Amino acid sequence: MKFETLLKFFAMLIPWCAAVGIFLYVMSIRFPLDGTVSFSQAFDGSGVWFTPFAPGERVTSPGLQNDGWRGQRILDEPVYAGARWPGAYDYLKLELDLRTVRQPLIEIGLLRDEATRAYEMKPLWSEVIQTDAWREVTVENTHGFVRADLPDDALLETNPEYLMTWHASTTDTAIGDAGDMVMNSYEVSLRGTHHFHVLPINGEMRFQFAIQDMNRNREGKNTAAVRVTCDDEIIWTSAGSASGLHDARPSEVFTEEVRLTNLAPCAYRLSFLADNDFFIREIGTTAKHWVIGPEIFFGDRVGYRATSTPAIAWTNSQHAVANAVHNEGKQEVEFGSARTNIRETHDLYVLNRVSGERDNAVRVFAPEGNVRLIGDGYFALTEDAIFFPSPRRLTAESLPEEEGIRAILTPYTKAQKLSGDFWRTTVNFDLLQNQDKLQFSLAAPGIDRVNGAVDIRHVDLRYSRPALSVEEWFSRVKLEISLALKRI
Repeated sequence: MKFETLLKFFAMLIPWCAAVGIFLYVMSIRFPLDGTVSFSQAFDGSGVWFTPFAPGERVTSPGLQNDGWRGQRILDEPVYAGARWPGAYDYLKLELDLRTVRQPLIEIGLLRDEATRAYEMKPLWSEVIQTDAWREVTVENTHGFVRADLPDDALLETNPEYLMTWHASTTDTAIGDAGDMVMNSYEVSLRGTHHFHVLPINGEMRFQFAIQDMNRNREGKNTAAVRVTCDDEIIWTSAGSASGLHDARPSEVFTEEVRLTNLAPCAYRLSFLADNDFFIREIGTTAKHWVIGPEIFFGDRVGYRATSTPAIAWTNSQHAVANAVHNEGKQEVEFGSARTNIRETHDLYVLNRVSGERDNAVRVFAPEGNVRLIGDGYFALTEDAIFFPSPRRLTAESLPEEEGIRAILTPYTKAQKLSGDFWRTTVNFDLLQNQDKLQFSLAAPGIDRVNGAVDIRHVDLRYSRPALSVEEWFSRVKLEISLALKRI
């Protein structure tokens, strides 16, 4: 009888012990004493802490691949994945074991705004930086890479012409122009949002924009705004509308003027913020040095002029991509001596300078207009207006050593070589809010054009926050129990 009673007691004890064990395991994950918890999983679909990338048409199924390795292959971009968030942690160290096939640059981002689908992008892989031509250095709290034949302090180079950035911030160029204030006008047809970078003359900036709204009967988006900033500090802002909810005709051309005085030396950013139904038809300015970029969108002149306007600009970009959104944009585009034919709408076409034209600005020309250009530098409507308000961006096409770059400012750290062709890459994120799942986006620019691939075989996640004392740990446990009981 005593044996049966003892057996019943142990039978009742087992589920309680299991429950206590599970609770302690959960608490060790959510509130570890040292403030860190790590998870490691093969990228074959068997793990629960990091999901495979999707959508399915851009990736292979995770697991055994055709050429004998286990993991997942990425064939197009962007792709998306998620990670479970085990608790209220402040930082995430993400490590991916990967190899690339004809893919020189990869970035990964963490979703920060669900409504706008905005991701904070970070460097993940650079084939160029991985070479022995670049040394990783940190100087005066600035991290990046310098050319192997240069001293560490080359990282503090102040001339933006010899610098590149890759997801690193820089201070706007603190210079200005002097001389006579002469208003010059430029007939254009720029479509949608554009960012102008301007050096004031004698501390003064003056711009006049002739603007036309080509679709007044839409709701909620028919407002254009102009904002002026220096080092992300807002100096001036204004907004206007040409609404006409019951009138589908294009608006009359109206003028928005920016006139600021007593400006400190700075490469000011003047942002025209609008959807693609707004067109800038003419620009007047007294500025001597002013550029647009990194994007410029030459639109059509339907509803404004009977003839089309060629797209003509000068650029200090070494590389750019071009695309057309209308059939009229199918044309040959000149990028200095280089040429490319836009054969299909919405496809991206790469423009690279020929090797003998690395110095100075080159002309960009598209005879039919109707083309969007995104460069690693900036564009100007006249050659003598060109300057560098900030360093050029590192892109998949960049050849920084050949392009005369002395240093690259970036949080990227060199990947660790593993067996075979695989590398271990590392990226760090601040975790800003508590949620059940983190969402990531991986970008591999140009992967579809070169028939490239990114293979991932393993992932490690390390969550961390300040360590807890024993008293703080027990306080967290009590709070967790209290919250669990309230949920019941």
